[in-house]
Amino acid sequence: MSDLLDDQHIREMAGSFEFYRGFHSMAYAEEFAQFLQSKNIPCRLEKSRPLLDAAIVGHGLVPPALVKIRSRDFKKVNQILTESALKDPAYVEGHYLQQLDDRELIGIVRKPNDWTVEDAAVARQILNDRGIPIPREHVENFNKKRNEELHRGKKANTGLMFFYFLCFAMAGLLFNPVFLAGGIILGWYYWKDKGVDNQGQRFYTFAKQTRFYGNIIFYLGWLSLVLKLLIVFQVSGFRGVRTPRYDLPKRWHYDLTSERCHKPKCFWAVHQM
Repeated sequence: MSDLLDDQHIREMAGSFEFYRGFHSMAYAEEFAQFLQSKNIPCRLEKSRPLLDAAIVGHGLVPPALVKIRSRDFKKVNQILTESALKDPAYVEGHYLQQLDDRELIGIVRKPNDWTVEDAAVARQILNDRGIPIPREHVENFNKKRNEELHRGKKANTGLMFFYFLCFAMAGLLFNPVFLAGGIILGWYYWKDKGVDNQGQRFYTFAKQTRFYGNIIFYLGWLSLVLKLLIVFQVSGFRGVRTPRYDLPKRWHYDLTSERCHKPKCFWAVHQM
């Protein structure tokens, strides 16, 4: 009984894990995961698998190493990382954000989702050291507004969306149906793609209007694929069908070499058949 409960608990934990931070080095990812485990924070270290080798296409948007934590632990981890970054004055003094001016630092504080928790905390501390204190209430208000903005989703260029789809569709219909899969994936991306804010809440990446057009592109992609397959099967069917040979009248002569039927020109030719 206890084993079943443990398995169920593991499945529930695995299902609630969300992306927290990405690393381009597995060593750094492992170090971060060990730090979280030392704070009794369950985490998962995953290795992403790019479709093409990085030597060919370079590093993509998705880093090769991912660390995931439970949604309910986001606030706790944010607090731990903030305290860990600010407790060492030498870390703040030698931080690369010291090279930025006040306006750039305020931009970091206003959009904390675009930066790591440590960077946002250090930026606020540097501003405080420069005589520009930002109250905690303002920071929470900035964070709230930024999350609301993210949850509304971003609008994509509709013209470019359908242009990309037409490129995939034309290439699929004229050359290879595999290209149509690109149109389907494109529609799914604009329709269903999701992100996670710094509080562990999931949201759709794109606004409702963009998701509506993504839904249309998704189903148009499937419709184009079905149309392409029907065309392929129809053409292959015509190539494989031969003209049937019907029973000919006895007075007709069938020429096997030219596959033609010739009506005999004289009476004696009929009797020789």
